[in-house]
Amino acid sequence: MMKLYFAPGACSLADHIALIEAGAKFEAEAVDIKSKRTASGEDYLAINPKGYVPALLLDDCEVLTENIAVLDWIADQYPQLRRNGALSRTRQLEMLAFISTEIHPAFKPMWHGGTDEQKAKARDTIARLFVLAAKQLEGDYLFGRELSVADCYLFVMLRWAEKLGIAVPEPLLQLQWRMEQRPAVQAALAREEAVRPARPGSAPIEPAVRENAKEHRFERPIHDTAIAAAYYRNADGRLVFIHTEVPTEFSGQGIATALARGTFEQLRASGRKAVLVCPFMVHFANTHPEYRDVFEG
Repeated sequence: MMKLYFAPGACSLADHIALIEAGAKFEAEAVDIKSKRTASGEDYLAINPKGYVPALLLDDCEVLTENIAVLDWIADQYPQLRRNGALSRTRQLEMLAFISTEIHPAFKPMWHGGTDEQKAKARDTIARLFVLAAKQLEGDYLFGRELSVADCYLFVMLRWAEKLGIAVPEPLLQLQWRMEQRPAVQAALAREEAVRPARPGSAPIEPAVRENAKEHRFERPIHDTAIAAAYYRNADGRLVFIHTEVPTEFSGQGIATALARGTFEQLRASGRKAVLVCPFMVHFANTHPEYRDVFEG
């Protein structure tokens, strides 16, 4: 049976989602990128000498590597995941190449010990590239009303940006939210979280919460037209939270708590601190001491 080798949260998540969306029959096995061992104890370098993910072992024992190649193969086998119309494959490869060669490597300083100056430059570069990607949207997804493998790859980049607090244009925030509602995305995330080592005292980042730096707020979409928001102002590198807002018709559903949790997980991941003025946020802090390291004052 076909097998996908992945690392939790890595770019191989795109392939994981695409295979589930396609209804493909496959196994998935996690890889420890540092030790180069698979979950079953195999030497991953014997499977993929490059040492990174993804690698897709096909039924005929051929091994595909590199996200562009793997995603293109999936779209070729399962045409429902490719762009329709003229130049369909070419346009999809064009977008996959843009994500793989421009957006993806722009994150390198964030993951591999870049200086503060390099990280700041990377944030600006990534934000600019997302603006270009947003202009490519032809509907709910990159190529119209239907999901493509390119959306799966872009979704991973958006999750990384969310974790690091990088500004993302509103159309891409909506795309990410739509993706998060899809059963295949939820299934892939659940499988990968199940094998991810837990960090003591840490809750998973609330997947639906993202920062809208232009509007100075963290947002939790409720549906296509309604959001909950935590507003802040910048003060010497700290974020001062001044107001939390949930539409009245959605009150009492735990949305504000989920918003606060996701907000503070993002601040922790990006190394930023919060000063709390908003009464709700003060109450949340008093009842959730596990986030004490994020607060100041």
